[in-house]
Amino acid sequence: MAKKYAPYGLWESPITTDAITQNSFSLSSIFVDPVTKDIYYIEQRASEGGRSVVLSNKTKKEVFDKDFNARTRVHEYGGGAAIAYNGTVYSSNFADFRVYAAKDGNIKPITSEDPKKIYRYADFCVHPVHTDILVAILEDHTDDTPHTVRNSLCVINSTATTVTSLVSTEDAQIEFYAAPTFSPSGDKLAWQFWKHPDMPWEGGQIYVADVHYNSNTNTLSLSNAKLVAGEANNISACYPLWASNDKLLFTSDESKFANLWEYTQTYTKPVLSSVVQQDFCMPSWTLGNYPFAFLDENGTKAICVAWRDGRSVLYVVDIAAGSYVEIKDKSFDFVVVNNVCRLSDYTFVFTGLQSNAPGAAMLCTLTGPSLVPNFRVLSSIASTSATPYPEGIISLPIPLELKVTGDKIVYAVYYAPKNPAYAGSSIPDEKPPCVLGVHGGPTGLETQSLSWLKQYFTSRGYAWLDVNYSGSSCYGRAYVERLQGNWGITDVNDCIDAVQSPQICSLIDTKRTAIRGGSAGGYTTLAAISLDSSAGSKTKFFASATNSYGISDMELFAKDTHKFELMYIIKLLGGTIEEIPKVWHDRSPVYFSGNIKTPLLVLQGNDDAIVPPAQSWTIIDGILKSKGHVEAHFFDGEQHGWRTSETVKKAIEFEREWYEKSMVRSTVAI
Repeated sequence: MAKKYAPYGLWESPITTDAITQNSFSLSSIFVDPVTKDIYYIEQRASEGGRSVVLSNKTKKEVFDKDFNARTRVHEYGGGAAIAYNGTVYSSNFADFRVYAAKDGNIKPITSEDPKKIYRYADFCVHPVHTDILVAILEDHTDDTPHTVRNSLCVINSTATTVTSLVSTEDAQIEFYAAPTFSPSGDKLAWQFWKHPDMPWEGGQIYVADVHYNSNTNTLSLSNAKLVAGEANNISACYPLWASNDKLLFTSDESKFANLWEYTQTYTKPVLSSVVQQDFCMPSWTLGNYPFAFLDENGTKAICVAWRDGRSVLYVVDIAAGSYVEIKDKSFDFVVVNNVCRLSDYTFVFTGLQSNAPGAAMLCTLTGPSLVPNFRVLSSIASTSATPYPEGIISLPIPLELKVTGDKIVYAVYYAPKNPAYAGSSIPDEKPPCVLGVHGGPTGLETQSLSWLKQYFTSRGYAWLDVNYSGSSCYGRAYVERLQGNWGITDVNDCIDAVQSPQICSLIDTKRTAIRGGSAGGYTTLAAISLDSSAGSKTKFFASATNSYGISDMELFAKDTHKFELMYIIKLLGGTIEEIPKVWHDRSPVYFSGNIKTPLLVLQGNDDAIVPPAQSWTIIDGILKSKGHVEAHFFDGEQHGWRTSETVKKAIEFEREWYEKSMVRSTVAI
């Protein structure tokens, strides 16, 4: 069939919003029962209002009832909602905030009724001897303001259905806990701790304590709590996991790269004989997503995920020898590996994302002295009922190191327009319009995994450019710290410089580039088109923009956001509002809405507790008062990001229509 020609941005595509959302779901987690070796995973189903479902790999059926939502709002971002032990699956239920236990079809609550939804639980671990006892994070919203929410570790007795305190202090309103884990004998407990103004990847600390069981009360207590790794503000230690009763492994970025470390009663040291200049973990925005697991019962070898060139690599680490070897195999084409869990000797499971196919829950077995991997799909997120897309329609990521102003390196990923039905543009010498994606966080990473949103645009003749600006994760701590004190400046400059770099400007129409982002990415989008400090606000550098639940007013954000990120902004801006009031003002787009010449689309969830709707209303009001060009859509029932199929469809369609109106059809004679 002869290929067609049409203006870039106006190609017809089989990748429709209906196709994207049809039976759409994602795999948010996978976990293993360490006793029975049964595997479970959690699906998030957009077609069911974003409900998270625990599925048994053995039966392929739901573990809990049809209305059960295996999700928690601890830290608002959640994670760590469910675990399994000796045939029982434990999970938080988003519907009523209680914790439930399910075994052999019998389901019962193990925490008290909570009609006001005051208590939130996550990140469970079961005592290996007294198996009716669980330790978990407890987040107490009795006084429900960001300054008064209290975090602690608690003991849940699943037999007595009681909750008692285990680790709590008078400063619980500024403290956080994560990753409680028992030693194999149950005699010790390790956990991660941090407090304001740190985030867990900035100053996370690992504690170890002795565990005591009281047979009269059937509960636990701790003694001899000891800080073993991490330092507030300077060194982040994360993901504690016991290799044996006397050895604990974790990640630490003491070397400025998050490598694997080990602790015993006699030493704390790096596992590897020399620093690997790669991060062995991502920032822990959510709970429970471990980047390594042990391959043998004695904990002498571990399978580890590291990040190289913006994608995951797998290493087998020999802990005693201090060495590592990469698992290289043509069948391993995952660019993102999450939720690594041990199944049995040299067998592990994980969730994986690819660049050219939907993600999957995977099982891998390593065999022989050369550790040859055998990968098997347990569950794929590919829709079984959707019509297959034509071969060759997926635009593959091209990772780039861009040399920008001052010979600084900025990382980016480029996707070219791609549709097998088209040979190019019908307009001579036309370059494609480009959508520049700004990830959230800002301590985050835009990965190279398949995104149907991006393919929706590239298959219509757009180019897409993801900029992992200074402050992004997985390139070492120094790259993250480039953004400290410079949020709204360095990230904006990196995005503008990326578009103007020789590698990119030769590929796209720089005068028809849209900038878009959500949350912190939404803030960078607003900053780029408004702040006096941005070159993008002076010349209408960006032809169009989309802000999804982004920050417009720094002072309002500091007052209204949730506890987890309450102090995050202080380091990003370089001080408190009392210390540097001018910086807080000058980095708030709401005060510079009169500068906005770029047509702006605003998308916002009405139930967002992280970036509340007031942040969107303030920037909209400012643009309207200055007679700027803005369109806004607010979604009932949505929080920080879209969970329902209906909202996903509407958001994508609103964005495409916006770009067509503001920078494609306005420049193309149809």
